[in-house]
This record gives sequence, C-alpha cells and structure tokens, in this order.
Amino acid sequence: MNTATILIAEDEATAREALASLIAAEGFHVITAAKGTEAISRILRERPAVALLDIRMPEMDGLTVLKQARADGSRTAFIVMTAFGDSNTAIEAMKLGAFDYLTKPVIFEDVLRLIRRACRPAGFPRPAAVEGVTAPILVGRSAAMQPVYKLIGQVAASDATVLVRGESGTGKELVVDAIHVNSSRAQGPLLKVNCAAIPDELLESELFGHERGAFTNATGLRIGRFEAAAGGTLFLDEIGELSPALQAKLLRAVQDRSIVRLGSNAPIRTDIRLITATSRDLEAEMAAGRFREDLYYRLNVVSIQLPPLRERREDIPALVEHFLRRTGKALSITPAALNRLCQEDWPGNVRQLENTIERAAVTARGGVIDEEDIVVSARANPPSCAWADLAPLANAWKSNVAALERAMIRRALELTHGHKSKAAALLGIHRRLLYEKLREHGIE
Repeated sequence: MNTATILIAEDEATAREALASLIAAEGFHVITAAKGTEAISRILRERPAVALLDIRMPEMDGLTVLKQARADGSRTAFIVMTAFGDSNTAIEAMKLGAFDYLTKPVIFEDVLRLIRRACRPAGFPRPAAVEGVTAPILVGRSAAMQPVYKLIGQVAASDATVLVRGESGTGKELVVDAIHVNSSRAQGPLLKVNCAAIPDELLESELFGHERGAFTNATGLRIGRFEAAAGGTLFLDEIGELSPALQAKLLRAVQDRSIVRLGSNAPIRTDIRLITATSRDLEAEMAAGRFREDLYYRLNVVSIQLPPLRERREDIPALVEHFLRRTGKALSITPAALNRLCQEDWPGNVRQLENTIERAAVTARGGVIDEEDIVVSARANPPSCAWADLAPLANAWKSNVAALERAMIRRALELTHGHKSKAAALLGIHRRLLYEKLREHGIE
C-alpha cells in the first residue's frame, strides 16, 4: 500500500479526474487543484511527495508554481505536463529542478513509473539551477527532441563536461548556445573553436596560447582560448579531428584543469565549462586507434545525441516557418511545396533545409514559395509525368502498408492479451507510437 501524497494540478476537469482515479487505484493518497494558485497553496500546506503540474493553468502557470515552490523550500518532486513540447518550456522546467517532463497526451504507465521513482528517497530533485538568460534557440516539438531539451535543462546548472553528438547540420552548435545561456556562466564568454578548420601547428597556440619567442613569428604574448574563456564556456567543435599529439595535450588540460602556454613551463589554472561536439563515431575511432580512450571518457561525462532531421519530420513545418521569418520578407509557402520538403531525406539535415529555404526565398514570385522553387542540392527535379505515372503505385503502397500495420498490431495484442506496453515491445516500437497507430486504424 502506497501512503505518499500525490498532487494533480490540471485545469481540464476530465483529465484531472481520470488521472486522480487511476493513481488512487494504485494506493496513493491523491489531492487535486484546478488552478495554479490553488496548486501552490496545497503544495506549501500539505507537502505532497509528487506533484503532476500542467504548464497552462489559470491564475498561475505551472512554471511559476514550480519556481515559487522551490523558492519556499519545497521538497516536492515535480513532474511537468504540457501539450506544447517546445524547447524553452522543457529546458526551463528541468533547469528549475523538475523531476521530469511529459508531453500530452500522457501515457498512464509512464506517469506511474515516474511517480514511483520520484517517491524513492534518492528521487527527490536537486536544488533549482541558478537562473540564467533564456532565448528561443531550438525549434521543434517532436518526441525525438524532448530528451535533448531535458538534458540541456539538467546539465545547464552544473559545470559537467558535455559531448554533443550528431550528424553534420543537426544543430549541435545551437545545443551549446542553449546550455550556455541557461547556465550560471551565461554572463561569461562563450568561445567556439572548430578543430577541423585550423591546422595543427596553429591550433595548439589557438587553444593554449604562446609566449614571445616560442616559435618563429611569435613576436608577443598570445592568450589562448582556454584562458580567454575564463568564467564562461569553451566549445571545441569536431573534436574527433584532433591529431594524437593535440589529444594528449587536451587530456592534460582537462585532467589538471590547467594549461601551459607554448614556450613556457608555468601552469595556468583554468575556470571554464568545456563542451565538445563531433559528427564522427568516436567508439569506432577508438577501436581504430585514432582517438584516445582516456580522453573520450574525460569528454563524454554527459552525452547529448541529436537526431537527424529525417527522424523528426514533424518539425519541418515549424523549421520552415522559422527560416521564413528570418528572411525578413513577407513570404508564404504553398501546401505542395511544404509537402515536398517533408518528403525529402535531408542528408545535410537542418542546415540543408535552411539553405533550401533561403534559395527558394530568392526565386519565389509574388511572395509565395511554390513547389517549383524547391531545389534540393545535388538533385534534379524529376519530370512531373513520372510522378503522375507512379501515383497508382503510391496509393497501393499506402494501402498495403496500412493493412500490414493493422494485422501486426492486432496479432501483437492477441499474443500479449491486450497489454499495450508488451505489444509495443513485441513490435519494437515506442508505446506512444502504438497508441497513435491504434487511433489511426480505429483499433479498440
């Protein structure tokens, strides 16, 4: 029997009552609130172990409730719920010390799992992060981006070394910007070095600096990026491109928290937050002997993996709208053109999409981007007659895929006696996708 008190703060009555009933059936003591002011009052008065907080509530929003409760010393574990999974909301919630973050429609099994974790003594959240400057940097509300937003909010409060991973063009530099502006070092410098763009003989001086006379043409003292970034963040992009010699020197700098300028023997203490990024498979590089294992473990304290654009196609319309606004022109896009963009695989990811929109903005007539304005680099537009010939085949493909999905889902439910989580695991898909497919195909 669970004796912990659980608060459900949700302004929509049906959702609030359904959650309350399900959680109470698990043996928890449940209290509810329909407004933000009521939620903060019950949190401070009744001290629930866990609070499920909707972001949008009348009188006081969920983030304000969370912030005020933390300021008043509340030890409640907050699970934030929202239908709007944008980057700012997720990052801010985790930065303020939320235990976790869920996007609606929530799956009850996920809610129950988080409640049980949060009720353990070790599950109570850390103190809220020092509040920094926030900025609308990352675009997208897809499920694939939610873990990224959560990790940004969680790591922002610390000085932990972060390794950002992902294909070229996925937005790794934007993740670095988001970590910095949400950290306690936001008022300090954010310096960026592309390790692939600077020759080895210059990169060492760029990072660590040099004394006068250290080498030919070293006519004066030069402060390296490790020193110049004091009090802030140093970002080393394409870290997988470092030579073995520079890997060894970077390892010493990370281990000792100090650097030595070229031409000097005197160590200099560093006060930086180090973030690195790579598009390479570092595990394969280590296996091939091209990347030091000890350096890898020093840099990979917290790893943030960015999904490629083809795995979050639902974010493409929002990204297109964002890029159109940035042109500064009054532009719109036709449904056919937007559909074309959503069908592409985008091997160059978000950067390639941005370049495509910039080009289309130049060729668009009358302020409207049409399908003929969409030119994806290195690919010619196929003749329209070819697409017309394929239309019957495309329709048959969709119909056959839908029929196969229905059959597989029904069979998985039969084998698991209707247990949706087990059925999803059997199919090798996430529960959320299974619920979407159940609704799409009308399967009870």
